[in-house]
Amino acid sequence: MFWAVYYRYPEPMVKIESNKENNFYRILIRPNQSISWKSSLVFIIVIAFTCLSIGMGFAYVGATLILPFAGLEIIIVGFCVYLVLNKTSQQEVVTLSKDKLIIEKGAYKIKKVWKYVRLWSYISVERPHHPWYPAQIVVTSQGERVPLGGFLNEEEKEALISSLENIVQDLR
Repeated sequence: MFWAVYYRYPEPMVKIESNKENNFYRILIRPNQSISWKSSLVFIIVIAFTCLSIGMGFAYVGATLILPFAGLEIIIVGFCVYLVLNKTSQQEVVTLSKDKLIIEKGAYKIKKVWKYVRLWSYISVERPHHPWYPAQIVVTSQGERVPLGGFLNEEEKEALISSLENIVQDLR
């Protein structure tokens, strides 16, 4: 239920919900989606109208071979926009309580879930050796390593790290 309710455009990249009475925290992490599905549909329609009107002009003067390529261009642009929007629709939900740590990942629906005992888990930040590479936030438990927020930029990762530190201190 949480998954479907919180997927609205635009939202912050890291959103934290808390319930202090039950010592319960939920962190929603998602990439920056700079354009909505409706706006991208308008973009594709404008591109299609432009390509088809140019193609019709060429077909009118006798160059009908342009029309299949104009159609192919529209299909390729539409497919690329779909891939980008699908990639930016992914999200991660981290649920922390006194005794549980649950990580859910997916786009539109939950595709993978990790459930751990919170006391046996730890969150680490792996800093790169070279400043060009981003830091990586990793949850480790039971021999598994689950990266968090791989799509966030450095400032968003630093904000997530400080929020996670505060939450872990609050749950102790």
